[in-house]
Amino acid sequence: MKSGTILFFVLTFLLSLPFYILNTLAFNHILGGPELGPLYIALFTITPLTAASILTYRSKGMVGLKILFKRMLDFKRIMKKSWYLVILFLPSVLYLLSAGGLLAAGLKLPPALLRVVLLPAVIPFFFLLAAGEEIGWMGYAFNPMQDKHGAIKAALILGAIWAIWHLPFFIFVITDPWVFTAQLLTLVGGRVLIAWIYNNTGKSVFAAILYHAADNVSMVGLPEIKSIIPWGSVMHCLLVGLAALVVTILWGGRTLNTL
Repeated sequence: MKSGTILFFVLTFLLSLPFYILNTLAFNHILGGPELGPLYIALFTITPLTAASILTYRSKGMVGLKILFKRMLDFKRIMKKSWYLVILFLPSVLYLLSAGGLLAAGLKLPPALLRVVLLPAVIPFFFLLAAGEEIGWMGYAFNPMQDKHGAIKAALILGAIWAIWHLPFFIFVITDPWVFTAQLLTLVGGRVLIAWIYNNTGKSVFAAILYHAADNVSMVGLPEIKSIIPWGSVMHCLLVGLAALVVTILWGGRTLNTL
């Protein structure tokens, strides 16, 4: 990786450190309580954007910073509108297939975290959270990584870093080792899918943000399969991994792109 990309990852983790510490203090009832965890998770999602903004401004000034922020709404790059079907519905399909597998295994599905009527209110929130991540991960870091390593290797490396970035939060909320492992691997596989969408939509950061947001909406708007421990997380991980493998084979690991 180029030095600028490495610096981006280092800065992202440094900026995340206060939220890791606050979350640790909250879960140990030293400063607040565990109920503050979601707040710290929401706040820490802006650290990739913040790191990318600092480094972009340092090297390219306000002009570069404006270009970076414009990537959030670069939907004009998506020339084939059929990709919106993939972006918006693939996450739900993967969750529903997971739910179907659990039902076939004789397990009872739990209700969704949120009622359907509440989803319109959370969609803008999830979009902004996803933007805080993807402007950094895909808008700043991924292209130089892809230029050097190729699409699939870059996606796997970025996915592994993405998973490690979540670790300090996972250790407090996930106690089952199978679930813990499945959640980390799901992030790696999910990053491959995001890279695949990104490369096939004219390198649109908006597409990556929208997919990321759609995944979060599916997680809270469909049956909460991950509350079925450990099989909900394991089933979803297997399907995300299978989807990542299929697109790698069909589109080619070097580019993940048919264009």
